[in-house]
Amino acid sequence: MLPSIVSPLRGSFSALYRCARSRRPALATLGLSLAFSFGCSGTGSDNPADATGGASTGGASTGGASTGGASTGGTSTGGTGTGGTSTGGTSAGASAATSGGVSSGGSAGGISNAGAKNGGAGGSSGGRAGASGAAGTTGGGPAGGGSGGSAGMGGSGPTMSAGCNQAPPTLKSATVNQATPVNSIMVGGQSRQFLTRWPTNYDNKKAYPLHIGLHGANGNISENGRDNFGLWTLAKDSTIFVTLAAMGGLWSATSDLAYADAVLKQVESELCIDTSKVVLEGFSQGGAMSWYLTGSRPGLFRAVIGHSGGGVGGIPALSPVAYLGSLGTAEGNGQNTQTDQFAKANGCTIDTLPRAETGKHVCTPYKGCKDGFPVTWCSYDGGHGFQDTDSGSSTSWVPQAVWDFLKPLLF
Repeated sequence: MLPSIVSPLRGSFSALYRCARSRRPALATLGLSLAFSFGCSGTGSDNPADATGGASTGGASTGGASTGGASTGGTSTGGTGTGGTSTGGTSAGASAATSGGVSSGGSAGGISNAGAKNGGAGGSSGGRAGASGAAGTTGGGPAGGGSGGSAGMGGSGPTMSAGCNQAPPTLKSATVNQATPVNSIMVGGQSRQFLTRWPTNYDNKKAYPLHIGLHGANGNISENGRDNFGLWTLAKDSTIFVTLAAMGGLWSATSDLAYADAVLKQVESELCIDTSKVVLEGFSQGGAMSWYLTGSRPGLFRAVIGHSGGGVGGIPALSPVAYLGSLGTAEGNGQNTQTDQFAKANGCTIDTLPRAETGKHVCTPYKGCKDGFPVTWCSYDGGHGFQDTDSGSSTSWVPQAVWDFLKPLLF
């Protein structure tokens, strides 16, 4: 759920993520500093090293010992939070409800499933582990210890939203190339519009990745809503897409966080979403907005894509999240402004990466990044945009590069 977006994009983006994903405090009002050169629409211990994955310390059933051991939930390798330690019940089956911890391990981290009781006699389930965290081990002992935290990103099974196995949605799915906002939602006393598109063979028993698109400053929902940044065809009915629309074309930290939260909450309540595989993609101010959202909602997003990002200030500190950034050489080197910030958060080695040659592009992954948190820098010979083409080509290389980056993270 999306309990609460912003400017440089489940509470405010506190109402963009659900309480099962733990409501986060409302964000302070952010002053929006727009760089309108970026504003055109598209043209052209909590130690992360403690990756024990929930090794059970309990259940050493020596001679049928009657104590159901304590089981530690999966600790995120990319995160700082533990995935909810649960204490197993005693032989008498005494209940020990526990709240799963919130993993702050970046995009794949998980919002905890607080106090889900599915352990043995008196046991309770730990929170979802962070990215790459292994599933916790069930405590032993005749009373049955509590279940460890469920696996994080790359672990077993999807994390299904409330919309799974539900009646047909009231939301409407846009047809191919339709860019008319077909859904609306009331946020702060205003009617806000958004576009949804789901697979033609949609199955409410299957959890799908969710892609959220953000247009540039002075843009609108049609900027990327027609083909979802060129990914609709490449996704081949595997992914659900949502396109957001800023009021008057400009993203606002004071109102759009709540708007994004509300949209995500509704989408996750009506459609079957794998909440561990939500991704953001934005252009220009929408790209910078994606930075802000990522910093404001650590652990919510599996991956983020930013094209020619800029125009939003006050980006919160970033937690690890998979990231691909792109910028044209006409706007400068760009690596330092577009991807280095994510590379640092992900523990990558910061080297000077290749710059595109005339008429070409080059995408280079950073080295040394934490498992599950790759960062890639794409430099291209061109200007401000998100659909660049190499010299002599009539097709943009960008959608395929983005999909190649996302696919191993989502499937």
